[in-house]
Formats: sequence, C-alpha cells, structure tokens
Amino acid sequence: MDQNELEKIIQDTKELCDIRDEYQKTERLLREGKQEELQQHLQEVSSKHLLEKLAYNAVNSQMPQTLEQNARNCMVFLDGLLKEKVALKIKDLSK
Repeated sequence: MDQNELEKIIQDTKELCDIRDEYQKTERLLREGKQEELQQHLQEVSSKHLLEKLAYNAVNSQMPQTLEQNARNCMVFLDGLLKEKVALKIKDLSK
C-alpha cells in the first residue's frame, strides 16, 4: 500500500484524522513553546484516549519528567495509536 492510499484511508476516517490532528497540534505547541496550551492539550488527549493510555503506560514504565518529555511521549503514543488503527482499518477493508 502506497502513501497516497494510506492518506486516503486516514482522510476518510474521522477517528484517524483526529488522532493525526492531535499529533500535529502536540508537535506545533511544543515547537512554539506554548506551555500552558500544551499542558491543557496533553490532558485532553489523555482523557480522550484513557483506555489506550493505560495500556501504553503499562508497557512503557519510564514516565516523563518534564513537559517536553511528556509531549514527546504523547507523540510516540499517538503515532503508535494511529498505526494500530490504520492497520485495523486496512484489515477491515480487505475483508
């Protein structure tokens, strides 16, 4: 599957678009140094993906110590979540 096909799958699925948007917003707020907005955004992401976050934290025991580490950790989490959900979507489409 090429990049264009993957992009179409993401664009056609609101949940996948939302996850990608959350990743991009985290990256932007971190880059711009908007600490208050970033902290609030991280809390929103955490609340929205509570079950997935619990599973992620169970296998990733090293907790971030700074806001920057927390943001980068969130981006790794969102990237993994997006890849997992895209794989499930591809599996569903292939049925």
